[in-house]
Amino acid sequence: MQTSQTEHRNSGHSRFQRARSAAITVMTLALISTAAHAAGQLGDLTGPWQLFVDDYLVAESTSLTRVYHAFEKYAGNPVMRADKPWEGKAVYLYGTVLPNENGEGYRAWYHSYDGSYRMLYATSGDGIQWTKPALSLTDFNGSTENNILFQLTHENHNPQVLHTPWDPDPQRRYKMLYFEYGRTPPVSTVTGYRGAWSPDGIHWTECPVNPVLVDSPGDVGNFVWDPLEERYLGYPKKFEEVRGFRRRCVGFSATGIFESWPGSTLILTPDEYDDRWAADSEAQGAHTDFYGLCGFAYETMYLGFLWIFRITDGQNDGPIFVELVSSRDGVHWRRQDEPRPPILSLGAEGSWDDGMLFTPNHPLAEGDRIKLFYGGFDATHGQESANAAIGFATLRKDGFASMHAGGEPGTLTTPPLEKVSGPLRVNYAAAGDGFLRAEVLDASGGVLPGYTASDCAPLTGDHVEQVVTWRGKNALPVAPEPICLRFVLQNADLYSFAVGDAVNIQ
Repeated sequence: MQTSQTEHRNSGHSRFQRARSAAITVMTLALISTAAHAAGQLGDLTGPWQLFVDDYLVAESTSLTRVYHAFEKYAGNPVMRADKPWEGKAVYLYGTVLPNENGEGYRAWYHSYDGSYRMLYATSGDGIQWTKPALSLTDFNGSTENNILFQLTHENHNPQVLHTPWDPDPQRRYKMLYFEYGRTPPVSTVTGYRGAWSPDGIHWTECPVNPVLVDSPGDVGNFVWDPLEERYLGYPKKFEEVRGFRRRCVGFSATGIFESWPGSTLILTPDEYDDRWAADSEAQGAHTDFYGLCGFAYETMYLGFLWIFRITDGQNDGPIFVELVSSRDGVHWRRQDEPRPPILSLGAEGSWDDGMLFTPNHPLAEGDRIKLFYGGFDATHGQESANAAIGFATLRKDGFASMHAGGEPGTLTTPPLEKVSGPLRVNYAAAGDGFLRAEVLDASGGVLPGYTASDCAPLTGDHVEQVVTWRGKNALPVAPEPICLRFVLQNADLYSFAVGDAVNIQ
């Protein structure tokens, strides 16, 4: 099991009585229900699994603790360094990594800085060894033998790539948003996020009218396709006065038309807990900003990587690390309960990533692991001598948080679920003599005959997907009325569960 941090104890916490009168609807949907699924969108993270990063599916729990789990960094990091003349000392990854269309290897869209920003392209067979191909697209010092995608007269960076194979125009199968500063000649009068499209992710054509999103003053924004609602999501940086400081915050914009984004609205600002550390700082004006949010659809909900910027000098210097947030609609985000452990921690002092961390617009899922490529700096935000490289980290499937039971048995009961059928699958880990059982209840809390915890074959060991059985029965009972699930754990962690085929909770 991954290195973990404890959130809070749910012992005795109950919403069961209230949940009985307001059943959660679980509708079975085919995985190909959206155009994105049907067309095989690269990097799609949605599916049938229900996570426990929040209490949405917890009506009642006893003797359980929610535990957050951090990504485990690859021991051989970094996997990509700035080693080309046009890259300077810094290669950034607030961009995108996608699997190849043939399912073998990866592609990265990233940027570098050597006094000017450049948007670059690299490939890898295993995610560890990367190649920077000679694209023959853009001149650098009299040669096109480089991996520069395109270099506009306007300074630009932050390439966010979206795979949209359902677009009827084959020239638009890949789409990109990136930020234009507009501060190099010829100076643009309008800064913002520009759009481009491509048939292959390499040869790009700018949208006829740019920028496609013009309202954000911040130079960092993260954009994704949302398969759950079939829309584009954007989380641009915004500035807002919060408790006496003009702070970097998170905005939101969504659209069904790539070339036209509505002005963003403010959705997430630092709270008082974010500033609590500043009381111990000797710097006047120490406070917390949000440098960016990478929000993406994951399984049946939304997860986000929030970039926490602790300004230690009262102005523009300090470390940046990554915290997990969650949402049920992509707009309203839930913070972790205190102490809000990082999901990606800064490296040890003196390491290549001890100053700042940044993530791509979404991670990747492969087998029983979640893969995350990330950018790291060996200096804090205000230090101009910073070197930057790209690293790699992994997490078990659905392993962001688990409901944990120690030596004392614990239980978790869901709200009533409608239209549930098929097998019950669980993602869990049991240590030593630990186990997990499940039982099925009616909406009033009565256990259904034949589906008690004593009827359930105990699940042991560590499995990301295991079918629950009751005396040989490997499917839930066919019932016209809503049912509840109760999980019984001891010395075990429950990460997620799935019922039947793909589901959508409404």
